[in-house]
Amino acid sequence: MAPLVAILGALRKAVQRDLGSLESLKVNNFVLFVALLVAGALQSGQPPKSAYIFFFLFGFLLLFPISADPLARIPKDRLALWPLSPTQRVVLRLSSLLLSPLLWVALIIAWRTGRLSEGLTFLGFALVVRASSVLGKQLANRQRHFHLLRYIPQFPGAIGGLIRKDIRQLLSLLDPYVALALSVGGAAFRISGRNTDPMAFPMLGILVTLAISTYAQSLFGLDLRSGMTRYRLLPLRGWQVLLAKDIAFMVVLLVLLLPLDPVPGITFGLAALAIGHHSSVFLRIPQQRWRFTGGRLLPVGALQLFGGVAIGFAETQRGPIVLALAAVLFVASLFWYGHCWDRRMA
Repeated sequence: MAPLVAILGALRKAVQRDLGSLESLKVNNFVLFVALLVAGALQSGQPPKSAYIFFFLFGFLLLFPISADPLARIPKDRLALWPLSPTQRVVLRLSSLLLSPLLWVALIIAWRTGRLSEGLTFLGFALVVRASSVLGKQLANRQRHFHLLRYIPQFPGAIGGLIRKDIRQLLSLLDPYVALALSVGGAAFRISGRNTDPMAFPMLGILVTLAISTYAQSLFGLDLRSGMTRYRLLPLRGWQVLLAKDIAFMVVLLVLLLPLDPVPGITFGLAALAIGHHSSVFLRIPQQRWRFTGGRLLPVGALQLFGGVAIGFAETQRGPIVLALAAVLFVASLFWYGHCWDRRMA
């Protein structure tokens, strides 16, 4: 029993560490925005129905990381080498299921609703999501043409390889997929041809930018220590390294904004990058793949949330002059924090 207890103890710590990474939601700009919407609706006495779709998106995307098999955290070759009997392996498999967050969430749903069927329905839906995720990963491993990130083209210039790598990094976070859902929904609404408020699509563009703006606080969050060493060895200035990450952010953002009104979102995006350079260079907030991006609420997150939304909205009122102002701020921030990067890397 001692080996099983030791293995299960290690698995418990791994699951706790993964659940701890979900705390990034507390300092995600879009989550904070939705929380403010809910708080305002509750104070006014109106049910926050406008926030339901956002909670659904977050909940659906969170199913992918929390539905992972705890035992899958152990490499198969290492697990095969452990001197465990067939009975012990069966016990280990069954015991590891008790560590799955899905089981506990399903039990909480059944307890809160008083209906076992509600918990079982959630568990069944989550297992379908998990099965589709595993199937997609296996297809990508066996058939390279199913690995969509490999189709990102090579960009020209000295920083072209970095841009491609940074786009792949950004697309390994969950934030762009919330933005994608908003973009697709806006495109469907536009195609439907219904009469809409002329401000609908600019505001949707601002929301799309808000959904991925937290990433601008941690542009180096997915770079490992070896990656940071590689930056030291590259014959590039600090502003060029930052520019590669900024271009990757803006390329993804532009694609997401194309079905909507891109200019307010681009204005917001430039402002978010200009503000986020500080924490990216001086703090290096670590991130985990297939999680929502976490940042810092004060002062960077608050500036991005309120200042970015304000400058995006101002562009819809004042026109290109606001976009030009955001571009000037972005360029100034790029060169200043590029200089700071050079000094820190010296």
